[in-house]
Amino acid sequence: MPSATAQSTWDARIARARELASIRPPARDLLTFYAALAEYQRTLAASARDAGTFGVDQVVDAIPGLLAWLRENGPASLAQSVEQLDRRGLDSLVASAFRRPSTELGTPLSLSKGRKDASGAANPAEQFVIESLLQAFSDHLANGDSPAPGSTPLRCPRCAGLPVAAVLREEGHGAKRSLLCAICLHEWECLRIVCPACGEQEFDRLPVYSAEQFAHVRIDACDRCHHYIKTIDLTKDGLAVPCVDDIASVSLDLWARERGYVRIKHNLLGI
Repeated sequence: MPSATAQSTWDARIARARELASIRPPARDLLTFYAALAEYQRTLAASARDAGTFGVDQVVDAIPGLLAWLRENGPASLAQSVEQLDRRGLDSLVASAFRRPSTELGTPLSLSKGRKDASGAANPAEQFVIESLLQAFSDHLANGDSPAPGSTPLRCPRCAGLPVAAVLREEGHGAKRSLLCAICLHEWECLRIVCPACGEQEFDRLPVYSAEQFAHVRIDACDRCHHYIKTIDLTKDGLAVPCVDDIASVSLDLWARERGYVRIKHNLLGI
């Protein structure tokens, strides 16, 4: 990705988070923290591009700085959890995450309770640190194999991460659906009618829920596996930034969970 394009992508996330923080009081603290974190991630991403060469050691070297930043700027509960993390274990997890190949991209996901996240993390604070770094250095993740023509991968073709949200964009007389990776924020095309968790394609088992206050965000649920994913509809709000508008619509997640649905993959802030 060209440097200017990457920079503008981070700028768009930060600006959108600040804008929504001013008009979405229930999510204000989350969005304010995300904007500050994205600024820090943007700095890491720029330093990697400016270096000219990249290696896993650069990611590992960034861990102390991120931990210090979180202790100073993170929510109290996160800052306390970060203090207890095992640095040696983090180093190993980060290094392995950047070497992990993408496999079984077209198969349904295994989403049993108690499993570790795709990052390999064992607890939320560890997961947060790893995913923050993976997003910051995502331009340097090794690409996986390209999906076969006509296939519908349910994991990210770039890093094998789980989808955190779906996105709708205008195409012809309709809308094209893509999935957004929780790990590297890469998007890939996906069928309009399919559950990204179990592969269900029967229309009657894939209910859609929406709320008036979020006209461009909806819950796409599955009554077969009882998982859900949020869809950000850019045909209704072209200014939306999917990973940010996902955070801003946290009340939809609460609504879905009260009705027994489980999110396929939490976003970076654990929602």
